[in-house]
Amino acid sequence: FSRRTVGIYLYINQKFLDFARKSPRDATKKDVENYLVFLYDRNKSSATRHLVCAALKFYYEDVLNRKFNLKYPKKSSKLPVVLSKDEILRMIDSIENPKHRILLELMYGSGLRVGEGIKVKIEYFDTSQKVLHVKDGKGSKDRIVNLSNRFICDFLKFVDGKSLGYLFESSQRIGNHISSRTAQLVVKHALGKTKIQKKAHPHTLRTSYATHLIENGIDISYVQKLLGHSSIRTTQTYLRLSKESIRSVKSPLD
Repeated sequence: FSRRTVGIYLYINQKFLDFARKSPRDATKKDVENYLVFLYDRNKSSATRHLVCAALKFYYEDVLNRKFNLKYPKKSSKLPVVLSKDEILRMIDSIENPKHRILLELMYGSGLRVGEGIKVKIEYFDTSQKVLHVKDGKGSKDRIVNLSNRFICDFLKFVDGKSLGYLFESSQRIGNHISSRTAQLVVKHALGKTKIQKKAHPHTLRTSYATHLIENGIDISYVQKLLGHSSIRTTQTYLRLSKESIRSVKSPLD
């Protein structure tokens, strides 16, 4: 597992033990079920409860070999928010800070996860080939993604000959990259300036990238590789978001 997954699983297990007030050896299946109900009553999302169940299931069933046979909470089938290309361009144009502007350009133009975007280094870019080498992505996987012409132009101006180091270096912690919280605030600020009412966040830019590629007729297997999905089924969820796919269906009334 990645260091991030290890950290999250440990955190979840500790929070559960704080709730149960028991040692791991004394915790029971009923304790886990009560904790999941507690999270439901606290209005935690189905995705959060699913992650909690995965962490506890892994520890108690795979590590301790306890026969809990935990069942995952039913996942919500709500569709994620997709921004239009016009809305995203308005957001980018509203940002005066060049570092923040190219952050939005990169996350949308190349479909990066927020954790990938904030950690990217200048030396990973090959502007002559119009590609970026994403290193240590989700699941510790590397992949190659495309770069937009607009981003390349703004990127070259921003780095101004610099060839090494984090592209999005923190102004408070020299030598370190910005935090995911900073990226969230950049998106929130851009939404506020453009008066877009949709509930969007950094991952919305990645969702919009994938949806727009599918609407433009890009083969879903290519979209899968660009996004770094292990399973094509994960990528197929973006087919549900494509308005062009829906528009292409002729109503029986017509």
